[in-house]
Amino acid sequence: MKSGVLLVRCALVAGVLLACSVSAHASVIFYTTQGTFNAAVTSPTLVEDFESIATKDVPLASLTHNGITYTPLGGTTNVFVSSPGYTNYGAGVTQPTTTSILTASGNEDFSAAFTSSTFAVGFDVYLNGLGAATVNVFNGATLLDTFTFASGNDKRYLGIVSTVAITSFRWTATLGGELNTGIDNISTATVSSVPEPSAMLLLGSGLIALIARRKLNRAS
Repeated sequence: MKSGVLLVRCALVAGVLLACSVSAHASVIFYTTQGTFNAAVTSPTLVEDFESIATKDVPLASLTHNGITYTPLGGTTNVFVSSPGYTNYGAGVTQPTTTSILTASGNEDFSAAFTSSTFAVGFDVYLNGLGAATVNVFNGATLLDTFTFASGNDKRYLGIVSTVAITSFRWTATLGGELNTGIDNISTATVSSVPEPSAMLLLGSGLIALIARRKLNRAS
């Protein structure tokens, strides 16, 4: 009877350990300043600032540059790289923008897909003050997590660190057709490796076996 109860308890512990290992393996951390993001990663590298793109200020069906493909989604029909000097960004209403920015001609809703997946990515965002903007983080078709910027009329930063490879992210804004939103200065980085779920499960199984053996020895 005691051994049966012990087996049930061990099974419950194994289930908890497995759930914890999967959760830890799929965790995403968001950073809202470049300083905190850079401190959390290794060798952050600027991979795209949109300055060297030749085709600017025209709508594009899609854009591939420096290993990233930008594709319009939802009701958005194009992507658009704006030159410096625009005054129709929410964050640049009072003065012209000073950098090239990825946006769209209408409401902004587009994805950025990486040719080589990454575990850490950070970028500047331009908000328009007309509503929330969201960033969805993906591994393939699987949504890893979502970050929401509350309505604001300024330039901000978002850093993303994941224990699962990031293959793309999606930028979706509110009323971008009235005042632009956009992204700029995309960096990627490396992060410290984390145990795979199988390794964590093996560790948990070893602990369970050790506990079970001790209890059986005491019972005998």
